[in-house]
Amino acid sequence: MTKISSAVEAKVRASFSPQDAEIAITALAMMKEPSPTGEWAATRMRVQAAIVISSQCQLDELLIGIANSQLDWRDTLMNGGLAESNWRSVVKNAGFDIPVDN
Repeated sequence: MTKISSAVEAKVRASFSPQDAEIAITALAMMKEPSPTGEWAATRMRVQAAIVISSQCQLDELLIGIANSQLDWRDTLMNGGLAESNWRSVVKNAGFDIPVDN
């Protein structure tokens, strides 16, 4: 099982019902790496945040977003509005408390 960043977990807990939050956190944490590249490791939190944003706090949409990200996570970034160089400000404006070094 892979990890979920504390910023993504906090946002999920604040945005979803307690029951849905547990399901969402587990699903996000179990995301598989789509390819054996270092790029994915550096992008995991960003992809997970994009999934949460594009789900609009709907568990079914979040689970679909996870499945779609396993096909091409770059599309997930586009759908969540995090594909551009300003992604850090977008994710902060969406209510994620991300560390500066991500």
